[in-house]
Amino acid sequence: MGDINRNKVWFKRKRTWLLLVMLMGLGLFISSLPSELPMNIVYLTKAYSEPEICKEAFEISKKNSKVLEILGELEPMESLDLLNGSVFYSKGGDSVAITINVEGSKEIKDIRSKLDVVAFRIDGNWEYQKIQIRIKNPVEMREIIPILEK
Repeated sequence: MGDINRNKVWFKRKRTWLLLVMLMGLGLFISSLPSELPMNIVYLTKAYSEPEICKEAFEISKKNSKVLEILGELEPMESLDLLNGSVFYSKGGDSVAITINVEGSKEIKDIRSKLDVVAFRIDGNWEYQKIQIRIKNPVEMREIIPILEK
């Protein structure tokens, strides 16, 4: 009888324990995720369905003389830029705060800059309350460039 068990593949002999350990590991992983994750996924999905918010703010930012002087011509936004940033909608969905990475044509080593947008939906249209570009790195270039503020 012991010989029959030994001839079975290791996985077949241990599959119940393996499955149990895998399920426990998956449960621990899911329980360690932040509680805000589902809402952040909803916000990102909503922002992808309304790309005009970022695109219009980006177009306004591209024309700013200070941005052109420091960063150069802003490189076009890509479809996955929102994943590297952050998006927050109000409960009613009538206001949004978006932060995305932007890059310029000037070759500055290790520069990191972000476009911040705050907008409110008024009569079905988005009106910008604040648009700014923050230069985070290098430290000696750290600056906030206000583009629009109401």
